[in-house]
Amino acid sequence: MHETVIKEDLRPRRLGGGVLMMMGVLLSLPLALLGFSGVMRFDALFILLPGPFLLCLGLWAAFGRRTPQIRLRISDEAVVIVRQDKTLPLDAIKQIRHHMPMLSKHYRLTFHMAEEDVPLDIIHLTHSGRDIINLIGVRLEKRGKYLVEGRSAVRGALTGVWEVKSGTPFVTEPERVNLGHGRE
Repeated sequence: MHETVIKEDLRPRRLGGGVLMMMGVLLSLPLALLGFSGVMRFDALFILLPGPFLLCLGLWAAFGRRTPQIRLRISDEAVVIVRQDKTLPLDAIKQIRHHMPMLSKHYRLTFHMAEEDVPLDIIHLTHSGRDIINLIGVRLEKRGKYLVEGRSAVRGALTGVWEVKSGTPFVTEPERVNLGHGRE
């Protein structure tokens, strides 16, 4: 299987640039009307200059030449976090925690390994946190391991902590299969 490359998502930046352009156009209209009428005073120019400034800023944000940077690579052997310059072998991962830290507005994946914990903020990425966990789970199944999300003691609620287990992920023995309703 080829490696999966997860990049930054520039859609919020382009949306913000479009909003700034609209605001800049609306603020530049009075400047154009006063400029064509010939009654414009010099001190009114400073009040109306934010319009063209916002228009230029919106153009720069919406049509910037910066390409999306690669943040994460998932291959059959390892997970590479590019910005932190960390390589996490799939065999060394013990747990993956998908959570929102306190006083934060975005989710984070924390990879628990034997020697350290490696955090990865998943804000403005092309894949969500659940998608990243599923991609890692597919790679682990090729190695004879699988991911299981933990459940709390209170009514079995999902905890967001994915544990790496060894073996087959699905029950294949016929005596453990529960069909129910008298079917065989």
